[in-house]
Amino acid sequence: MSVEESVYASELFDEYSSLLTDNKREIFEMHFKLDLSLGEIAEIRGVSRQSVSDCIASVRAQLISFEEKLHLLKKKKEILRFADSLGGNAKKELEKILGEN
Repeated sequence: MSVEESVYASELFDEYSSLLTDNKREIFEMHFKLDLSLGEIAEIRGVSRQSVSDCIASVRAQLISFEEKLHLLKKKKEILRFADSLGGNAKKELEKILGEN
C-alpha cells in the first residue's frame, strides 16, 4: 500500500470508525495508528497473521464503501478549502465546528 493510500485510509477511519465493530476498529488502529505489524497484532490478539490481514482489508473496503455512499470526507475537505479562503475568525469557527482544532 502506498503512502497516499495509507493516509487516505487513516482519513476515512477518522470519519467512519464509529460505524465499525470494536474488534475491527481496534485492529485497524493497532496497524495504522500504532504502526504495529500484522505479526505483532496477531500475537497480541491471539489470532493468525492472515486473519489480521483479512480484517484490515475488510475494514479498508468498508471505509471506502461508506465514503462512496456518504461523501463525508469529501464534503469536509471542501468545507475546509472554503474556510481557507475566508481566513480570520470565520475560518477558525468552521475548523472548530468540524473538529479540526
